[in-house]
Amino acid sequence: MKLKLQFTAMKLAIAWMFALVTINFNRVAMLDVGIPALLVATMIGLYPLFGPFQPFFGRVTNRFPIWGYRRSPYLILGMLAGSMVFPFLPSVMLGIASTDVTALTLGFLLFFVFGTAIALMANTFLDLIADCTTEETRSGVFSMAWTGQTLIIVVWAIVFRAVMPEFSIESMQTLYNLTPFIVMTLATLSVLGLEKRRSASELALLQKKEYEQATPQRNPLKESVEALKQNRTAQQFFLFVMLCFLGIFLQDLLQELLGGEVFGMSVGETTVFQQIFNGTVTLGMALTAMFGARAMGRPDVQTPALPMSAKKQIASLGGFAATATFVLIAIAAVTQNLTMLFTVFALNGFFVGVFTFASVTMMSDMTVEGETGKYLGIWSMAQALGLGLSFIASGALYEMLVQRKIFVSSAVGYGAIFLCEAAFMFWCVWSLRPANVDSLRQEALLNQAVSGESRAEKKQALV
Repeated sequence: MKLKLQFTAMKLAIAWMFALVTINFNRVAMLDVGIPALLVATMIGLYPLFGPFQPFFGRVTNRFPIWGYRRSPYLILGMLAGSMVFPFLPSVMLGIASTDVTALTLGFLLFFVFGTAIALMANTFLDLIADCTTEETRSGVFSMAWTGQTLIIVVWAIVFRAVMPEFSIESMQTLYNLTPFIVMTLATLSVLGLEKRRSASELALLQKKEYEQATPQRNPLKESVEALKQNRTAQQFFLFVMLCFLGIFLQDLLQELLGGEVFGMSVGETTVFQQIFNGTVTLGMALTAMFGARAMGRPDVQTPALPMSAKKQIASLGGFAATATFVLIAIAAVTQNLTMLFTVFALNGFFVGVFTFASVTMMSDMTVEGETGKYLGIWSMAQALGLGLSFIASGALYEMLVQRKIFVSSAVGYGAIFLCEAAFMFWCVWSLRPANVDSLRQEALLNQAVSGESRAEKKQALV
């Protein structure tokens, strides 16, 4: 349990930063200050796109331990760098609103730092899970950490509303100044006693083993891309993971805008959307964890230990139900029915929670023995790409369908956006059909054998 709590604490710290960007900064920058939506969405959407650099950070942490630790110091460093971005954002935002080119450059630079820090944190988190868990316990750690991250956003939203009920630059600065203290407290608690400190000889043996297993003359990013290119099953699952995030998070930057623009809600009041959504997502994940195995006719096992076929069934049911609720959200937006909107957001969150729990545990299963970190890194890259594209796409759709007023009202434009999200979610569930862990591992072993034969042939030719 201690292990699960510490990994969850890491996610709680990261969730504060994610929530501040997608609940507060997006709403204030786009609606209250008036910065073009596509510019803000692109700026926010760039930080997840640093995900492909995660394998590079993995190589760095392996080769350059700090005080005998290969992961913990880098996690702390990433948390510190990421959290220190926030105190600068309010003043930079005002500069961008006044068309200051220097402020715009600094804004992109800050999100560059944030994206790099997030990539470092994500890689270190995955490597720590690979180091500190077994194949039997990994799914449980994953599911608890993800559930904790989703639930804590409800709490963080309450904090945001208390500190900043109405927009003012002073209250915004106070809220953003809290970030380094909250993040670093949680980060420190998460790593205390988690990682074993290794001697110089132990580190040397680990590095030698990893060097022997690594593909010669390749950097970690190329190794991950090569593994993805050679494995058709990995490609199919990569598409599924990417579409997961594109389908779920397309509306993430727009909930607060919808509340403010269509229903006249203040910046504090619009936090209720994330509270409803993330609260019901957590409920869906928790109930799936408790009763998913029983629903699949396997009361003898815990849900994370269900076979891949059962998890796919749960994910498909949750995904198709979530697709239907996105259509209902579109109807509630067009009819400007706030009560209906709250209700269907709650239903949407619940079914997204069911879908997410099954999907996350599938990600932890879709690995190859001895290369767990590499495949978890590939799925993390897919998450980053899907999340980044969802933010950028939401800004583009908002400008095209809402700001340009091609419909009779803004409410209709928002309805069209949610219909687009329903389409992405349907595509996501459809792309899940080919996912199969046995095929993934068989193809990986075959590629390893072919690669080994090729290296042997080259070596013989040199002799």
